Amino acid sequence: MHKGVLLITGASSGIGAATARAASREGYKLVLAARSNDKLTALAQELGPENVLTCEMDVTNMEQQHAMVEQALETFGRLDAVFANAGQGGSPGGFSSADHATWREMILTNIYGVGLMLTGP
Repeated sequence: MHKGVLLITGASSGIGAATARAASREGYKLVLAARSNDKLTALAQELGPENVLTCEMDVTNMEQQHAMVEQALETFGRLDAVFANAGQGGSPGGFSSADHATWREMILTNIYGVGLMLTGP
């Protein structure tokens, strides 16, 4: 028996992947989302693909977020919790000496992406 369905953004590495491993050990079914499909596929194979749905997507894209949630509901019938973990760091030296495109992507991912996740489909 599984404990529930957990959706994790930024699941392809770091804290997201570690959380997926821990949740899998505890009996959760997982919806794993990230930009890197290769890493997601490898993690799903490691965890047991029958309990994992992978979604290659960009958290700053509302349509992709809605499609991910709809796919999760179609696959597992429910969604119990979300770990909005997707994020990226800025560049060294602070904003004034940084590549502004890098900072823009960081803000969109770290703040706007979480906001979109909270709105749901």
